[in-house]
Amino acid sequence: MRASDALRGGGTLVLCTLIILLPALVNGFPFVYSDTGTYLRSAFDGYVPDDRPYWYGVFIRLTSLNGQWLWGTVVVQAILCALCVIRLLLRTPHLTGLVWKAPLITTVLTLFTGIGWYAGQLIPDVFTGIGLVSVFLLLSRQHGALMRAFDEVMILLACWTHLSNLLILPLAAAAMLWMMRREKGLRPGRQWLLGIGVSVFAWMGLAAANRWVAGPDLWISRGSHAFLMGRMLDTGMLKPYLDEHCPQEHFGICAFKDSLPPHSEAFLWWPDSPLAKQGGFAKTKEEYGRIVRGSLTEPRFLLWHARGSIVSTASQLCTWEICRGLRSGWYRTPDGPPYQMIRDHLPHELPAYLGSLQNGGRGELDMSWPDLLYRIGLAASLLIAIGWLVLTRRDNAAIHQRRVIRAALVAIIIGAWVCASLSVVDSRYLGRDSWLLPLALCLAFVHRQQAMAARAGDQGT
Repeated sequence: MRASDALRGGGTLVLCTLIILLPALVNGFPFVYSDTGTYLRSAFDGYVPDDRPYWYGVFIRLTSLNGQWLWGTVVVQAILCALCVIRLLLRTPHLTGLVWKAPLITTVLTLFTGIGWYAGQLIPDVFTGIGLVSVFLLLSRQHGALMRAFDEVMILLACWTHLSNLLILPLAAAAMLWMMRREKGLRPGRQWLLGIGVSVFAWMGLAAANRWVAGPDLWISRGSHAFLMGRMLDTGMLKPYLDEHCPQEHFGICAFKDSLPPHSEAFLWWPDSPLAKQGGFAKTKEEYGRIVRGSLTEPRFLLWHARGSIVSTASQLCTWEICRGLRSGWYRTPDGPPYQMIRDHLPHELPAYLGSLQNGGRGELDMSWPDLLYRIGLAASLLIAIGWLVLTRRDNAAIHQRRVIRAALVAIIIGAWVCASLSVVDSRYLGRDSWLLPLALCLAFVHRQQAMAARAGDQGT
């Protein structure tokens, strides 16, 4: 690569990164969420949570230069998102105009999707989209060994920072491989082995790493049993199951079966919930595990699980908002976890934190216009994607374009299904990776444009 090309490429990366960071820059500080306090506690107290991975805290500590500059974390996240755009663009044959096409696509994504809002947030949600792009690039096998190693690291980082990615990424990989099965130049057996190998390493590596920091056993999550109980509560299944089994099983939670909380959030986090009164995550693991396993072995309740999964996934796919949880006066109060962690560990960041738009330092954060643009962008993307897939299905030259669009659609649906079926319906579980569809359409358009220009050049000669 010539020095001028490297300079232009570096300038493009910097510009795309700044565009993605625009929401956070306007805010005046990285966005925080209710979970941010836990991640900061992991980063600077060494706290290992029962309900989420420890390793995003390590990522914060490293990228913030040991807490000197929290902007470092979101800058790195924005760089990784910008690399997704640029690297996918570079796969387009005969590509011209990278220095303006990449920033233009990034601008469209920042205006009409959640990419900037999630990259600029101190939570690991943005890694779902980054991990899915790395899965696609890794399986496409069109890069050198260094870039393949980079994609493998990104997949592991995504899996180690958010537990849902341990399922989303392997399932998306399997779906992509199935869609690629007839393409020339690909070795399906080798690709399946690669996907299985990375997935096994992500699971076993996380279990081993968790044992190293918090022993004594190999473990992935110490709170999954409670979340699945919350899921049974949300589907309306928990009360009937307890009514039917308490006379014989005598579960501890049977004492609360007639006064269960209204939803899983209350079950998991309210101080007067059955989970809290029974001693928390650790002391309920055996009992709640038996209840969950029992519900999966009886046809009536298994069908209830399946029906609830379908309904919740449909609801998740129809929840079109960007980070509803960003609007909260709680974050600016001394009892808010993000406030407490920044005050105690990063006091030099507290004035900027309280001066942010999110915390009322310069007015109030208004999400109405980003939500409106997001809905317009997502609706337009769905319509264009359906039209593209239908109208070009007989066009052999558009195989690559259809593959990128289908991969994005399938990945988004899988992400929604996993989160809605195992956790709760939450706007961020769609907003964090739905930017993949507009990105895929932009890539398909560029690919088509370059192909047409190449054909015109061939005819001209």
